[in-house]
Amino acid sequence: MSNSELLRAGFEAWNRDDCEGWLELLHPDVEISTSGIFPDFAPVYCGHAQAARFWRRLREPWEEFRIEIEEITEDRESATGAIRFRARGTDSGVEVDMRFGTGIKIRDGLATDLVNRRTAEEAREALREKRAAAPSPEPRPGSRVVN
Repeated sequence: MSNSELLRAGFEAWNRDDCEGWLELLHPDVEISTSGIFPDFAPVYCGHAQAARFWRRLREPWEEFRIEIEEITEDRESATGAIRFRARGTDSGVEVDMRFGTGIKIRDGLATDLVNRRTAEEAREALREKRAAAPSPEPRPGSRVVN
């Protein structure tokens, strides 16, 4: 599975409300960094148990929930995406239509880091910072856009 396919598979799991399917795409030691947009979320969730907690907290208030991928950029170790989040509140009926950026760092076919930011460029920058903190021994080829 390519990096962009892994990112797509993750959002497909979100859209069909398949937490277990999503967790299977994540490394057991995954680190999820939140965007800060939604109140009362921890800034970071680590491991499968906390990833499942993040899932429940994000899905719980919405009767309708959909994430659309508008663009994906991938390289050897990661994929980032411009996404559109649409939802309708269970109790309030409030409709939300927001754009975000998200990115995953990948090792051995699983997402090891998942970052959510206000824009795709901010997500790419967050992944670059993670790479700089733990550089790969292999050279990275250039990025490419995958639609």
